[in-house]
Amino acid sequence: MALWPFGRALLALLGLGLIAYVLWRLGQAIWDTERKGNDWRGWAQRLGFAVSGGLYATLAWQCATLVFQSLAQSQGGGTSQNTERVLGVPGGRWLLVALGVVFVGVGIHQMVRAWRRSYRKNWHLDSRPNPPLPLLEAIARLGLAARGVTFVLIGSLIALAAWRLSPSDAQGLGAALNLLAHQPFGDWLLGAAAVGLMAYGGYCFINAGYRRVRHPRSGT
Repeated sequence: MALWPFGRALLALLGLGLIAYVLWRLGQAIWDTERKGNDWRGWAQRLGFAVSGGLYATLAWQCATLVFQSLAQSQGGGTSQNTERVLGVPGGRWLLVALGVVFVGVGIHQMVRAWRRSYRKNWHLDSRPNPPLPLLEAIARLGLAARGVTFVLIGSLIALAAWRLSPSDAQGLGAALNLLAHQPFGDWLLGAAAVGLMAYGGYCFINAGYRRVRHPRSGT
C-alpha cells in the first residue's frame, strides 16, 4: 500500500481505523459492553479483548512506522525477526508453542461460532424491520469460517517454527496464504480464502449496523 498513489494517506486512514478498533476492544474489556459478567469466565473473556486490542495496537504502530519512515527502513523487521527474538529468551520456545496453540484455539472457536450461528445473540434485529437475514447469515458464517481457517494456519506455522527452532517458518498471514497456494488446487484454495476474508470484512460491517452493545454508563 505504501507504494500506491496516495499510499501513505491510505495507511494513515488504516492506522486510525486500527486505533479505533483498539479503543473498542479496551472498552469491551473495561466496561463489559458484551455482558460477559464478573465471574472468572467473564474476566477471562474480557482479558482476551484486552489482549486482542494489544495485538491490533502493534498493527497500528506498523502503519505509523510505514507512514513516518521510508519503506526500506520499515521493512527491516518482520514476523521472523520477532520470532527469533522470542526464541532467544529463556522459555521462548514454549512461549511460542503456547502462542501457536492460542491462535489455533481462536481459529477453532471462530469455526464453531460459524457452525452454531452463535453470533446471532449479539445482533439487535428486532428494531430493524425485515432485515435480509439469510444473506447476513451467509456472509457471517462464511467470513467467520474463513477467519478461523487462517488463524489455525497461522497458529500451526508459529508452533512449527518453535518446534523446529526455525524463525523463518513463522511468517503470519502471508505465509498461511502462501501455504494454501502451494497445495493441490492451490489457486482455488487461495481464491476461496480471499472470498472468505472479504466475507469477514462484510461481517464486520454487519456488526457495525446490528451489534447489540451495552451502554457503558447506563448498563443497558
